[in-house]
Amino acid sequence: MCQAAEQAGLPADAKFRAAFVAYLEWGSRIALENSQAGGRPPERMPVPRWWWVCNATPGARVSALAGKEPEEQVVTLPAAGQPVSFAAHIKPLFRSMDGNSMRFAFDLWSHEDVKTHSAEILKRLSNGSMPCDGGWSPDWVAVFRH
Repeated sequence: MCQAAEQAGLPADAKFRAAFVAYLEWGSRIALENSQAGGRPPERMPVPRWWWVCNATPGARVSALAGKEPEEQVVTLPAAGQPVSFAAHIKPLFRSMDGNSMRFAFDLWSHEDVKTHSAEILKRLSNGSMPCDGGWSPDWVAVFRH
């Protein structure tokens, strides 16, 4: 399955691969259990969320090969009555990690892509499931909403 994932061009980064392999192992165990004589899968069985233990992701550690630490994310929110600009106010809300995580579906730094998927993005920003490592402040969500 991992070889097929490579051939299909799925992401090769450690975060994706760890979640993918964990899913394969989980799915294989479930398939084995359910295929046994007398095996009955529970109704509405919950599906786990694939994540790293204690949020210890590969990106959480600074690489020994890294140069200067990246600067903190600089976000300028529009003043009251000021129109919201994608380039000035929306794009800076998304970190490179966010863009890399969603690249398989759309480009968070593309005005057209964000506009096309804005309803779903707003839904996830509002319920805190995006970004995957913690929700935005209500002020940021309000800026995106406008």
